[in-house]
Amino acid sequence: MIRIDSHWRPIFLLWFTGVLAAAALGKFASLSPVISDDLGLSRVEAGWLVSLIETGGASLGIIAGLLIARLGSRKALLYGMGLLTVGGLGGALIPGVWTLFAARLIESGGYLLVVIAAPSLIATVARPQDQGAALTLWSTFVPAGFAIGMGLSGVMLLFTGWRSVLIVWALLAGLALFAAARTPAVEPPTKAQSDSQGRASESEHRFALFGMRLPPLPVWLMCAGFGFYTTLFVGLIAMFPLFLTEQGQSPSLAATVTGIASAATLGGAWAAAQALQRGERARWIALFAGLLIPAGLACLIFIGGHPLWLAVLIVALNAVSGIGSSLVFARLPHMSPGLNVAAANGVLTQFGAGGSLIGPPLLAAIAGAWGWAALGPAVVIGSVAALGLMIAAERAAKKEV
Repeated sequence: MIRIDSHWRPIFLLWFTGVLAAAALGKFASLSPVISDDLGLSRVEAGWLVSLIETGGASLGIIAGLLIARLGSRKALLYGMGLLTVGGLGGALIPGVWTLFAARLIESGGYLLVVIAAPSLIATVARPQDQGAALTLWSTFVPAGFAIGMGLSGVMLLFTGWRSVLIVWALLAGLALFAAARTPAVEPPTKAQSDSQGRASESEHRFALFGMRLPPLPVWLMCAGFGFYTTLFVGLIAMFPLFLTEQGQSPSLAATVTGIASAATLGGAWAAAQALQRGERARWIALFAGLLIPAGLACLIFIGGHPLWLAVLIVALNAVSGIGSSLVFARLPHMSPGLNVAAANGVLTQFGAGGSLIGPPLLAAIAGAWGWAALGPAVVIGSVAALGLMIAAERAAKKEV
């Protein structure tokens, strides 16, 4: 029987809440064709039904992070899981198109609270020697949740209708809420508590919003780099099915390759964890590799070639790209010492969600205007920009110490 270290149990539970939140994205990617047929949705409406989960993060991430820093991450996590439960049940049980969209917005609010609060709690409950690995694990919640949500929803559709599938996911969110409520967790200090513990650095006092201190410059630089990252790689994962079908693969095979590629980012997270354990030099090598190797692979992919060769390159690109996001999550608490990490996670969520929304239409526009081959140079430029901002963040963080 496998035993889990007691220090890791709350970390795995928090990661699981993130996976369930991300499954709210994957489930509608799988269910949208059936829902569209049942409710008569247009392609645009079906697309919004999938992407609405990101609207909260793209519009309110920074504000939510600051509020959670003041109110407490544990409370925000429980509220978030509650909203995911209510939104899932509402969309399933109350008929109507607009009700479904309203329920999706409720889920978006829950998703926003969870993805800010959970990593903040992980950074606090993890032992210092485990923090890097714990946050690297957290960085896998989107590809893991998307794959699980899409895959399990597709399997359940073989036996029941889409409304029943939504009920199952809502009940799972409710069970996670119950488990999180009964699990003791160390709460990061709120803003009021951290202010009473000592004087904050001058750089943190320099920026404030509604009486709440904004994170310092290193956080903004790191998150801006992450915004470039998500714009590129979320855009690429959205473009790959269309590209592969135009290269002669069937839609089902193109979707399968893309799903495998999305799951392959977990391998990048493992590589990032190994690099973090080996020290600063290994971390820098991993950062450069995680951004520049995928850029080079993108140039090879979009010149075309044999379908099998393209599939191998696409899976490799996503596997290596997983290094970059994992390092960002692991390094973010070090960008803002002395400040509640929820505020920094709010900024990260805003940039990440914004990039996720911008990426697919931006890359589609580039491909439409100049052809698929233009995406290679575009990814190179964006990757270099992301790398430059992350290097600047590390240097600025050293000056803050």
